[in-house]
Amino acid sequence: PAQEFSRDFGGSLPPNAGDGKNEMKVRSSVRKMCDKCRVIRRRGVVRIICDNPKHKQRQG
Repeated sequence: PAQEFSRDFGGSLPPNAGDGKNEMKVRSSVRKMCDKCRVIRRRGVVRIICDNPKHKQRQG
């Protein structure tokens, strides 16, 4: 019953958390984590894109 309550009324995680899609770190300070990381700017937002999905970052 307690688990159903937290799941039905917005538990601590959003519904799509942990599904492995659209994962991007949001940080106030972004930096390259490896040689393949590239710093780009899209619509005024600094982003790091990389072959390694763990390195994806957005400044915000």
